Amino acid sequence: MIKMILNKLSGEDRSATVGKLLIKDGDVIKSGDALFNVESAKGNFIVKSEYDGAIVKLLIEEGQQIKIGGSIAEIEGKKVCQQSNQAAPAYSFGLAKPKIENICCDIAIIGGGPAGYVAAIRAAQLGATVTLIEKDKLGGTCLNYGCIPTKSLVKSAHLVDAINSSELFGVKTAVTEIAMEKIIERKDAVVAGLTDGIRYLLGKWQVKVISGEAKLTGKLITVKNNKIEASIQAEKIIIATGSSPARLAIPGAELPIVLTSQEMLELKKIPETLTIIGGGVIGMEFAFIFNSLGSQVTVVEYMSDILGTLDQDIIEIIVDECRQRGIKLMTGAKVEEISMTVNGQGLCAFEQNGARNYAVAELILMAVGRKPNLDAVDLAELGVLFNERKNGIAVDSAMQTSQPDIYAIGDITNKIQLAHVASHQGIVAAENCMGLTATMDYSAIPSAIFLAPEIGVVGLCEREAKSAGIKYQVSKFPFAANGKALSQGEATGFVKVISDESDHRILGAAVIGPGATDMIANFSYYISAKIDYRTIKHLIVAHPTTAEAVQEAILGITGEAIHFA
Repeated sequence: MIKMILNKLSGEDRSATVGKLLIKDGDVIKSGDALFNVESAKGNFIVKSEYDGAIVKLLIEEGQQIKIGGSIAEIEGKKVCQQSNQAAPAYSFGLAKPKIENICCDIAIIGGGPAGYVAAIRAAQLGATVTLIEKDKLGGTCLNYGCIPTKSLVKSAHLVDAINSSELFGVKTAVTEIAMEKIIERKDAVVAGLTDGIRYLLGKWQVKVISGEAKLTGKLITVKNNKIEASIQAEKIIIATGSSPARLAIPGAELPIVLTSQEMLELKKIPETLTIIGGGVIGMEFAFIFNSLGSQVTVVEYMSDILGTLDQDIIEIIVDECRQRGIKLMTGAKVEEISMTVNGQGLCAFEQNGARNYAVAELILMAVGRKPNLDAVDLAELGVLFNERKNGIAVDSAMQTSQPDIYAIGDITNKIQLAHVASHQGIVAAENCMGLTATMDYSAIPSAIFLAPEIGVVGLCEREAKSAGIKYQVSKFPFAANGKALSQGEATGFVKVISDESDHRILGAAVIGPGATDMIANFSYYISAKIDYRTIKHLIVAHPTTAEAVQEAILGITGEAIHFA
């Protein structure tokens, strides 16, 4: 009897947590069999056997830590010497030649972001053979350069805010140092773990992942990197090439002190001053992050309001918060030119109220939206048509393009540029590729904005309901009347419900306050399921929770709110 030893983990990991066990006492195993799942900072993956034999006694259990060199089990058997069956690589002038591979599959997906990788997994779940091509990093913009890394920075910013206000809670302390390099290091670790997790999931579903840029000749896809030269023929093609940060076509837009959101996430030093061009979601999230970290922030917005898609009562709260924090807002301002001063500062020239004004800062963030990567693949070669505005691929509700065997999902369609929309479009496309019937419904798409306070919205806002001529009712419940919000010192904001007077359905909702981005999910369900709000009046919500504010706002539609009059 011998002990089975753990000899390696993923990357440079030395220890990990044992996840689901795939073996038990008495099992007969052979080399290459899956033994158990492990969870580490680099993600989740399967540990495979290097032994042949029968397990006498397992020495690990789910949830425990295991290190390289640790014992897995006692077995009756032997360790198998692994010998490579691969032929030696061919060399030409001292360089390895890429392996030539011809691939036939059911579905080829170009782009491995939240649209593409989700489509790949769903298609594989339905039995498809899937090849996924990604030229950068799995997870796309959202995971690597957007949603996730910014939320990591948001957490650091919130901790600074919490420490600075701690005396209100009887805790006397202060922020003595903000180590930006550590903030970025933590962000990178979070991203790496999730990226490895996606790679593991794709591997589990036997999705073939190829790194490189897809080239098209008709419907033949070729991908070449230093390891492989692949020719891919697929029954169906899904285009999921995403989007990139847009830049204004003005003088100075390409200066080195003008950064995109992606480049802001790599800063190792907090700028003393920061000008942000664009007061939308991306711009305002960065404004709050860097304001909390100590930067003097100025936001220059072309429209008359920041966050212009929201109702005025929400905007007013954020504007007031900006005023208290010292974030300068320049609205109704058209940026005309960017230049550099003699000492290397960025000079942003803008027209406001008929006068030329300037904002000077160490760095300038260009946050004016994102543009679909329409040139990532040769759409003309595929015969795929654009939408009417020529700024996205035209698709129907099944995510099908003008070519019946080609689908497009995510930001490339320029429908709604949100990761969760892209992911669901991926599911819809995958299911239709596999012969099911699925359609996209955009009527209850939630949006989450991570400011302080948070904002979550879904469905129609009050302005839209009014413009549509709908007879509607509005009910608002303030967090100042919610016990938990008050006890946590987060009483700013409210829950707002827009309902239809005629059929008693909830048409839209907005939450601004603690936990808003999570609570909005309740309303997504109510709207998509066309719930009559009268049927949920007797729903019992746990106390004390901020979720009580949701129920109170619903009760308020008929004037029955208990804790607000």
